[in-house]
Amino acid sequence: MGPKGRMSFRMIRFVHETLYGLFRDPVKALSAAGLGPGQQALEIGCGPGFFTIPAAEIVGGGGRVVALDVNPLAVEHVQKKIEREGVTNARTVLADAARTNLADQSFDLVFVFGLAHARGGVDKIWPELHRVLKSQGILAVEGRLGPPESLFEAVRREGRISQFRKMDR
Repeated sequence: MGPKGRMSFRMIRFVHETLYGLFRDPVKALSAAGLGPGQQALEIGCGPGFFTIPAAEIVGGGGRVVALDVNPLAVEHVQKKIEREGVTNARTVLADAARTNLADQSFDLVFVFGLAHARGGVDKIWPELHRVLKSQGILAVEGRLGPPESLFEAVRREGRISQFRKMDR
């Protein structure tokens, strides 16, 4: 990654780690997503990890969080955060959201917060998220993003967070 990419990530990190917390409550957003104790959760586009540690606290010792990003700087930063906080139920994965290489049906909940764009287009990620979700799993999306109705059905909306249930084929 070149100097421009490193500078861009530093700016994103600064915003998320200083300003974002003034306006956003990660626990409130994760609660609206349906995250709860004991769940297996996947965070798509973890960036600097604003939601990662709070998510790990919510799922507790019986659950786990996988924080995924395509940016190696983000993954390295979040992994250091996890280690610094002594969190044992979270890990990072460097991967494209459209090709995660994660096991089929391994997550109760996948959340996609603050994802502005995805490599190859956001439409490429929905089939992959459907694949990694367990039967009747929940996809939580922030903002206007919406998965195809052929894969997910709308369940509810709370503020800017929409929940969609995986439709089994």
